[in-house]
Amino acid sequence: MSLADFVQLEGYKVAETYKHLDAGYILIAVEPTRREMACKRCGTCLQGQHGQHRIRAKFLPVFSYEAFIVFWRRKGFCPSCKKIRSEEIGFLSQESPHLTKAYETTIEELTEIAAVSRVADFTGEDKSTVWRLDYKRLLRLRSNYKVPSVTHISVDEVYARKKHQEGETRNDRFFTIVTCMKTKKVVWVSDSRRKEGLDAFYKLIGPKACANIKVVAQDQHQDYLNSTKEHCPNAAVVYDKFHVLKSFNEALNEARKLYVKMFDLKKSEKKKMTGKFKFILSKRADRRTEDEKRKLEDVAADNKIFLDLELIKESVFEIFRHENAEDAKKQFETTGEWIMKAGFPSLRNWFRHLEPNWDMIAGYYGSPVTSALSEGINNVIKTIKRRAYGYRNMDYFKLKIMQVCGLLNSNYLKARGNHESMA
Repeated sequence: MSLADFVQLEGYKVAETYKHLDAGYILIAVEPTRREMACKRCGTCLQGQHGQHRIRAKFLPVFSYEAFIVFWRRKGFCPSCKKIRSEEIGFLSQESPHLTKAYETTIEELTEIAAVSRVADFTGEDKSTVWRLDYKRLLRLRSNYKVPSVTHISVDEVYARKKHQEGETRNDRFFTIVTCMKTKKVVWVSDSRRKEGLDAFYKLIGPKACANIKVVAQDQHQDYLNSTKEHCPNAAVVYDKFHVLKSFNEALNEARKLYVKMFDLKKSEKKKMTGKFKFILSKRADRRTEDEKRKLEDVAADNKIFLDLELIKESVFEIFRHENAEDAKKQFETTGEWIMKAGFPSLRNWFRHLEPNWDMIAGYYGSPVTSALSEGINNVIKTIKRRAYGYRNMDYFKLKIMQVCGLLNSNYLKARGNHESMA
């Protein structure tokens, strides 16, 4: 069996192979099996032959050797274009006549697992060529993409860029990430974390699909809540445990900093309440080490306020340990009374924001879901950004999120059996 037996090109056959092993490459000369020629622009059958030019297109490597397909590309008169046109070559890349589709697919699949610059270094191709291949492929995939049917979704934002244009606010520098909690895949990415960002997703899937959504897990962002209530009135909105505790820990840390700032403490006392102490304070009591317990007791011995903060913190954790919403609400109300007595503005604001939205927390007990999945995906997205040293093209960045964390990739296409039709 020869190398020619492995080279299958539609409309062409292998005529000869030339091995230049010392130079590190192999040339595979092919010739057409039919006389007909189609215009590369419009597909019309070309009339006559008006010259030809030699093409050398990179093919899949053979072991450690580069391989090139060599052939003569014919020209003919196109009745539709009224010009001399080159013939259409089915196995050539649409983006570059110096690459075959087989090699182009290899590059595109490599960009799913590595940065464009790394793929360019590995393959020896120009970085801009690899970027263009990846971007154009993702655009093609998106044009055929249909949001899968979802019933349980998680909505969160991810920081996308630092700079903003005139008229934009900080909200416009975020992406809204919609994740299916059953498949754990990102199903859509929208610009901004305004209400319009989530509205775009709901409008895309339509009223019928919105009616099928049963649970939406989100943080306490009001715009997301307003959007979901408008488009999915039957869905249970859940302020999940992860974000409630996260916002509480932020408020708790603000209370600690305010206490240190307000009182004229000795330098040694201030040192005890900074650094690692903030993590000790926010940690659950049953998860602290013996050293951490001793440090907290040492601080609390001279500063009784930290005993109050410790009591409030454990009470907040206790809210999510209850098995039903009724008992949890009683715990929540008791915690609120202690917070109001303590007097720290950050903790009061935290409670006042959640109190009128208790139903969203209560939803956790009917549908014990969490958007912690979205937070995990956010960490992956940050890795994608760092891997590329940031993105200037925000549309490309959204597509890369869908590629790595979602469904715009070869694994999904192969699973569907549509690799050829969509690639």
